[in-house]
Amino acid sequence: MRTSSTALTSEERHILILAALHPHGNHLSNLEISRRLGIPVSRVKTLMHRACLKLKAHNRIEAIFFAMKRGDIRLDEVYSLDEIAEMLSSLSPDTLKRIADIMREESETENLPTEAEQIIRSDRRLDARLTNREHDVLILAGRGLTNREIADKLCISTSAVRTFLNRACTKLGASKRADAVVLALKQREIGVAEITSPDEVVQGLAPLGAESLEKMARLRAQQPIPAAPR
Repeated sequence: MRTSSTALTSEERHILILAALHPHGNHLSNLEISRRLGIPVSRVKTLMHRACLKLKAHNRIEAIFFAMKRGDIRLDEVYSLDEIAEMLSSLSPDTLKRIADIMREESETENLPTEAEQIIRSDRRLDARLTNREHDVLILAGRGLTNREIADKLCISTSAVRTFLNRACTKLGASKRADAVVLALKQREIGVAEITSPDEVVQGLAPLGAESLEKMARLRAQQPIPAAPR
């Protein structure tokens, strides 16, 4: 539950939004954020640290993820509709339409139906480039777990986690784990429902509106799924 002591200030929220941006495929560094805002790097670090404490996050990746789950940051503040559609490519057009229906039901009942758990389906591409272990490690990274937490969950060493993350980044053309997660979603190497709960998927998409989701569903139905690059 959010309280006055855990609510993000406008500055902290703005810092997280900038940290989540990914121009040219890479997330902004603290120095780049400081230059955009015209503030010292030390101020950027302080605001990021405060946001992490309020969100109970270990790092900026967790903070961004938790802020999105909590509704402090909207998807459309970070990604374009086309990018969101790419990240939702693991969801079928029918699923997107059903989520749109749920949103309309919400506008009438003021509450999201509990059936969300039953309607979210993610399909991993058959020609996936990531190995099963790279896939599992990246999913846990996408949930905001640290290398140590991933290692404990998968019963492997932290060095093995770093190796699998590095391999996934190389295959996806990413320099950081956060970028790898986004690219993996776009390329259907992982599904959105694998890194967040179905109810959170619906809640996170709600600000986009039913019409935007239906538009994405139409585009998804018209476009064949591209084959993975060789």
